[in-house]
This record gives sequence, C-alpha cells and structure tokens, in this order.
Amino acid sequence: MGTEIIGESKSIEYSTPLKIVEPLIKEFNITRDVCASFENHKLPDYWTKEDNALIKTWKGNCWMNPPFSRDLNKWVRKAYAETYGLDGSGTKVCLIPVRSNTKWWAEVSPKSEIRFINGEVNFNNEERGLWLPMCIIIFGEQAKIGTFSIIDYRK
Repeated sequence: MGTEIIGESKSIEYSTPLKIVEPLIKEFNITRDVCASFENHKLPDYWTKEDNALIKTWKGNCWMNPPFSRDLNKWVRKAYAETYGLDGSGTKVCLIPVRSNTKWWAEVSPKSEIRFINGEVNFNNEERGLWLPMCIIIFGEQAKIGTFSIIDYRK
C-alpha cells in the first residue's frame, strides 16, 4: 500500500482518442480495427487479443493501434506485409510511437506516408497525454508514399 507509482499503467491496451481516429476512418474508408477489445474498438468489425491479428489476413483498409510493447515491430511489419506482400492489398493506417532509431523503422518508412503528431496523445480519455512522440504511419494504395506532415493535436 502506498508503493504504486502515480500514472503507472498496468495495461498496454490504450484506447485511441476519437479526435485522431474518426477523421482517418472517413479519409481512408477504414473497415476493420485489428488491435481492439470489446471496450475500445472503433469499428464494428474488430479483432481482439484472443483473435490474434498477427496470424490473420488483413484484407482491405485497416486501422491499427498496436500494443506499445517489445512486439511493436512485429505489428508494424505485419501491417507492411499485409499491404505490400504477395497477397497484400488495401491501406493500413497505424498509430504508433516514433521509433526512428530502429532497424524496422528504416525498413518500412520509405514505403509509407508519415503524419507526425504535435502534442501529447491522451489515450483512454486521460486528462494528461502520453509523452512519447507519436505518428500515424500509412501503407498502401491511398498513402502518399515518401511524404510526411504534421497533425496539430494541441488544438
């Protein structure tokens, strides 16, 4: 008792703020949420942890807010492969922490559009935002490959 850290999360599941995801769902006609739960899904068609999206085929236009764990690279590489792989298709729109210091970022970013988020993203409707630099990385048919822009989340 009294030893917990204030603001410490016991989960790696973060609900995406509607302010971020709703405009993207409309812009890209996204139909599936591949990293969701019953409580935080953003679309009627969604997969949960139990569904294990890493072993499924991601057809069409998908939204991904993956776990921010050591497996983040697996999720981003999966989105990339499901877009540009042998049977790849559609557009994959992903909310991830910026990891420009990693090998996987260097591999996937040249075939993407990146929208850096200026401001702290407040997951789970928390008053205070997450201090990590965040971005939307987009792969596929609707991505403006090789471009980047800034989303002003402070407004």
